[in-house]
Amino acid sequence: MKASNYYRRFRFLLFIGLLFFFISVAKNSSADLYINILAVNGADVAQDKEINHVLPKELAKEDVVDTDGLELKYDVDAGAYSVTGVVKLGAKDTKTYKVRVRDVWKVDENEIVQIQEEIDKNLARIKDTEFFPTGQIKRESLIERLDFIVKQQEKFADNIEKRIGRYRIYEKELSEIRTNALSVKYWKSRPPTPDEADIFTYIIELENPNDEEEAILSPKHYVPKEVKPEHFVELQGFEVKYDALKGRSYLQKEDKLKAQQKKRYEIGIIDIWKIRDYEIEELRDRTANAFELLRGSEFLDSAEYLAQVITKNLDYLVESQKIDRSINDHIAAYRKNKIIYDKTVEDVEALERLLEALREDLERSKVKKVLEKISEQANLASIVKTIFKKPDINTAWKIILGVVIFVGIYTLIHFTIWGIRSKNAKIEETQKPASSDTPEEDKE
Repeated sequence: MKASNYYRRFRFLLFIGLLFFFISVAKNSSADLYINILAVNGADVAQDKEINHVLPKELAKEDVVDTDGLELKYDVDAGAYSVTGVVKLGAKDTKTYKVRVRDVWKVDENEIVQIQEEIDKNLARIKDTEFFPTGQIKRESLIERLDFIVKQQEKFADNIEKRIGRYRIYEKELSEIRTNALSVKYWKSRPPTPDEADIFTYIIELENPNDEEEAILSPKHYVPKEVKPEHFVELQGFEVKYDALKGRSYLQKEDKLKAQQKKRYEIGIIDIWKIRDYEIEELRDRTANAFELLRGSEFLDSAEYLAQVITKNLDYLVESQKIDRSINDHIAAYRKNKIIYDKTVEDVEALERLLEALREDLERSKVKKVLEKISEQANLASIVKTIFKKPDINTAWKIILGVVIFVGIYTLIHFTIWGIRSKNAKIEETQKPASSDTPEEDKE
């Protein structure tokens, strides 16, 4: 009886273990994809066929799970890994290799959730500001674009080629959404109001060409790529959607038109095809401030060149935007001016980098002087320490003994000389009376 229970328990544990194993394998295999590589011999005789297939650039070495017997190498020229090998094929023979790779062409769901949270957080930060109404429109647009990316990923789940192509497009789209979601400047900016800028009229015309039956029309009306949802003044029931493939917004509305009926809509769009005066003046001020601080420096020649180019470009932008043009020419001129403006921004930043270099040189110069002073003080301290170095006990006694001996010898010499001088002085005194009496005796 006990043996039977142990056997049943063993079978149960074995079943559970195998179940977890197959679930794990299924989970891992579902996260992998296969790239089929076909080797073909179209000749009537057997041949060795060389295989050299470049894998998608998104794959790293660790993403290639199984090469199906082919060799994995990195192709420097292609900038991607490739699988190579030589296969012997018979006449009119073919062979398919299945290279197993990890599915790296999908957007992480956790990242989507994090971006959505950041969008809501940044919108909440501007709730009681003038930017909130525009921020609400921006939020709706960003969320809609995120949802579109997720749906497209699900749509092409079984087609690896289309998934890779869509992923490359939506990766850039997702990067832009992420950048905007985290950008304080994005949320704390708004388009000019209708009172601050011109309003262009975007005309949409619909027509039902059928002579007898009514029709439901819902065409896409694409707007210029610079137009975002917050730039529309009056939508008249149209929805603003975004086409990531084209990188453009479009308007769409379902309309029921009777036979031969026509409809016309006029939608206002703020003139965003203009570089604002305050943006130009800001660059002028930055240029003037940086140039003034660079006067008298070794960077003056470069600063003068950059300042001249910047001033010339800014003057051109001002004059160009004074010209009256048709809407199409107006947009064309803006796109050209935007290139010049962006280049001018780069020149202003280059000028400011010269100023940073000057400051770094000054700081290094100050540090060098401080180090020199510290070095001088260190040398002086070393000299003083050497001069006034405390001697050890043996050296001290030697110095004292030397001084005593010197003083003793000096005293002995001094007393010897003094004794000799004293003796000579006494002899002179004893000789002086005898010499003074002799002349008197001669006179008598």
